[in-house]
Amino acid sequence: MKRLMQKIESVMAHTTMFDIGVLKLCLLALGIIFGVYFVNFFSNILLIVWLIFGLTWLYIVIKVFGFYWNKST
Repeated sequence: MKRLMQKIESVMAHTTMFDIGVLKLCLLALGIIFGVYFVNFFSNILLIVWLIFGLTWLYIVIKVFGFYWNKST
């Protein structure tokens, strides 16, 4: 597991913002594809999916802005 993490860190050290953008676009497209194919399944649990999105978004916002707030003080 440690070797895997070292390889991931090595790759991330050479990753640009463009690469991250392409990854995000890829994941967005995959999410849309899943949404199209599994519309009946996701319509039944839409509230849960929104809740998961909201909690993970809040976590990321707090983590990012918390880092900058602590850095500036």
